[in-house]
Amino acid sequence: MEKIELLPADVADEKGRQALARYTIEELGPEDRATFDDAYALLDAEFGARGELERREVIERWLFGRAPSDPKTYYLLVARDRDGRIAAVRDCHVRVAQEAKAVVAYLAHVLVLAEHRRTGLGSLMRAAPLVVARRISARSANADILVAAEMEPVDPNDEATRIRLVAYGRAGFKAIEPACLPYAQPDFRDLANVKDSARPIPLLAVVRWIGHDDATRLPKRFAAAYVEVLYAVFGTHCREEDMAPLRKHTLDALAASPGDDVPLLTLPADTKDLAAFAPLVRERVLGLHPKR
Repeated sequence: MEKIELLPADVADEKGRQALARYTIEELGPEDRATFDDAYALLDAEFGARGELERREVIERWLFGRAPSDPKTYYLLVARDRDGRIAAVRDCHVRVAQEAKAVVAYLAHVLVLAEHRRTGLGSLMRAAPLVVARRISARSANADILVAAEMEPVDPNDEATRIRLVAYGRAGFKAIEPACLPYAQPDFRDLANVKDSARPIPLLAVVRWIGHDDATRLPKRFAAAYVEVLYAVFGTHCREEDMAPLRKHTLDALAASPGDDVPLLTLPADTKDLAAFAPLVRERVLGLHPKR
């Protein structure tokens, strides 16, 4: 394992900075099979039933099956408390988007165990991939860094969907206007062994453009990089025929939007601010996608 060294300036809030003294974050390596078993089990229990987690063999291939000559792009991070117990798990992909001249850090999944929530640990797990992204950016002529996440659209009857967006908003993330980037995650199931058709999941594209926290618009080249990098990741385990129409729909909408940039929507600071959540509600987001 390799320790992830976060600085106080990397963390968005005071509670998170205080949490630096309580937790350590480690990057798993090829030798960490036992910890991988525990980490994957935790992620699977949270995300597997919703179809939001890649199959175990896919993640094992990313972590353990890379040829020595292939660049490392997948990172599995584990936070431990002072007693050495797992307190949180985060996985991410960090890739260079050559055309956009950007490093995209895709925050795939995060789970903070119940007893460690509201301690500031969530802030640490949102910031930890920045350490990796900066390392890669320094090798890529100091390219821009875009931290990318997928979030569920707001369900007015599910406060958890609002809580997560508020947490990311407080960490400096904003949502790309869904009408300009109607993004969907492809079906992660092994569709060769499933009888029904693919079921993509419409999601919000949520980003943090490092060094541009006050920006209200995002250059189109970065919005396109969001799609291309995430779909490059998915292409390692999803069929191209299932992904192609989703990618085309998203990028066609981006190309059709006026100008060279797209709006960034500030995420609400309060879960009760329902009016501010209006552009991000499930009904509106689903309406931007083809009916299936």
